[in-house]
Amino acid sequence: MARLLTIVGEALEGGASIVQFRDKGVYTPEERSEAARGVRSLCDRHDVPFLVNDDPELARRFHADGVHVGRQDPSPRTARGVLGPRAIVGVTVYGNAGEEEAAAAAGADYLAVGPFSPSPTKPEEPVLPLSLLDDVVKRSRLPVFAIGGITAENAGRFAEHGVAGVAVVSAIMDAADPRGATEEIRRSLNAGRRS
Repeated sequence: MARLLTIVGEALEGGASIVQFRDKGVYTPEERSEAARGVRSLCDRHDVPFLVNDDPELARRFHADGVHVGRQDPSPRTARGVLGPRAIVGVTVYGNAGEEEAAAAAGADYLAVGPFSPSPTKPEEPVLPLSLLDDVVKRSRLPVFAIGGITAENAGRFAEHGVAGVAVVSAIMDAADPRGATEEIRRSLNAGRRS
């Protein structure tokens, strides 16, 4: 857990603008609570929103700023009901027409779609064509974030497709220098926006 908090702290120093707490069964309930409290504290220090992945009830218990839900999770409407009107609710969409509008109508604040590159955190997910990203961005009235396999080398490419940002796990969590990796991803994204 100390490693997690060190990496999150360095990523925040490198310019991470939001942190999502993802526990895929690694921690005991006590460790999860302690880790979430530590991440929450780091986010507060940097004035950055703290989200919890998958579980609105856990987000409520951890006093998170919001939650991100996907296909197997509670609906954005349920998440909004648990967390209230001021919470940030993100939703993963999968490129099917109508998903963007349904997510918005159900109370989502932003959308995530991907992966567009192989992703170590979701190896079972097929890599999607960038044309699908273009379709989602064009149809959505909400900000769209690219997810899955994002690195400093490819982040700028997603900015060229009109995304609001990118979500990153492995390129920061596995980096020898998480702060430097975060800075590089931000630079790449900003360079792509200027292209």
